[in-house]
Amino acid sequence: MLALRGLRKKFNKNEVLKGIDLEVSAGQVVGVIGVSGSGKSTLLRCLNFIEKPNAGEITLDGRTIDAARAKKDDILYLRRSTSMVFQSFHLFKYKTALENVTEGLTTVRGIPAAEARATGETLLTRVGLADRMSYYPNKLSGGQQQRVAIARSLAMNPKVMLLDEPTSALDPEMIAEVLPVIRGIAQEEHTMIIVSHEMNFIYDISDKVVFLDGGEIIEEGTPREVFGSPKTERARQFLSRVNLGNDYVI
Repeated sequence: MLALRGLRKKFNKNEVLKGIDLEVSAGQVVGVIGVSGSGKSTLLRCLNFIEKPNAGEITLDGRTIDAARAKKDDILYLRRSTSMVFQSFHLFKYKTALENVTEGLTTVRGIPAAEARATGETLLTRVGLADRMSYYPNKLSGGQQQRVAIARSLAMNPKVMLLDEPTSALDPEMIAEVLPVIRGIAQEEHTMIIVSHEMNFIYDISDKVVFLDGGEIIEEGTPREVFGSPKTERARQFLSRVNLGNDYVI
């Protein structure tokens, strides 16, 4: 469904991604973990060309794109096939929750306003915001804003959802609002790549976990394999600080 081959990204002389190879199957949830600065967010941003990779191939649903030579229609294809949920929400502050969800449907997909509105209402209800559709972002809590962002992402019906630290800007109470929503989406077999420091959540929700360190994948496997039997000393060092709690028996 999605395959990366030799994906590289430099910022000046700093090579942040050093040849990433990764395969994601349809309906699979992949959790990406690692220390800050290991390349996790850059990886997601390269997948939809917020950042342009310097080298490598991206194959999505049978279409292979040379990342370094991607044309405009290649980039448009990737952006229309993926959707990003950012850690800082990125909502339009002068649009209501409903307008934030429907904006992409009408302006990008060309869907009639009435149909877009119906879709937006359904999705906002699904994420628990049926009573907040007419609210502007400054009248919503952080958890509510992130749920609007998730609804907006779902509205575009992406082939792959990319979630970049979706709870890092939230306090514990708001995190408890957002994680069940993401879990529910994952259970519907949406293809998702999630970058997060919420280790319990990554263990619980992921079909596959990859551990990035210094711009390279040094561990890859099921949650039980990566968390329970890491192969590298670096991963063992990182994961030794993780307390999965009583609900996670390894």
